[in-house]
Amino acid sequence: MREFTIYQDDDGTWIAEAQELPGMRIRGKTQQDALEKIQTALKVYYPCKCED
Repeated sequence: MREFTIYQDDDGTWIAEAQELPGMRIRGKTQQDALEKIQTALKVYYPCKCED
């Protein structure tokens, strides 16, 4: 299971950070956008280990 944190920055941008990959920080216009982008990034980083 991949764990990440999603929060809103001071400027209103949503940030998603992967707990197991320090430095992986994804920005999105909405919370859902940030969630989708980090899921895609994790699938690229771990192509055989990510669950749909």
